[in-house]
Amino acid sequence: MVNILVVDDELSLRKLIKTNLVASGYSVTTAKSGEDGLELAQLMKPDLILTDIKMPGISSWDVLTNLRSSPKLRQVPVLISTAYLSPNDEARTKEFGVSYLAKPFSVSDLQAHVKKALGE
Repeated sequence: MVNILVVDDELSLRKLIKTNLVASGYSVTTAKSGEDGLELAQLMKPDLILTDIKMPGISSWDVLTNLRSSPKLRQVPVLISTAYLSPNDEARTKEFGVSYLAKPFSVSDLQAHVKKALGE
């Protein structure tokens, strides 16, 4: 089974994403912060990480820096979700080799982006 880690500070969004991905046959673990997400990623080595770009505490860019510097996690695909991607953020997504999902998104958009990120 494909394991997905969802990192977002908004509880309602974590629940919504988890519900829809579980209904699509994925195993989903959630984290409420970048710190928790990094800890869980090290423990579970997910097949995909879906993270919000703007969170309190450690930023998603710091999370990505940590993931890409970890031999265990550097190859894990990452899908970033955000309502607005600045030109600087867009350049950083390319630098880190991550995909982008615009908020708000439909269930079909979520599923399509997850499948693409997983290479399905």
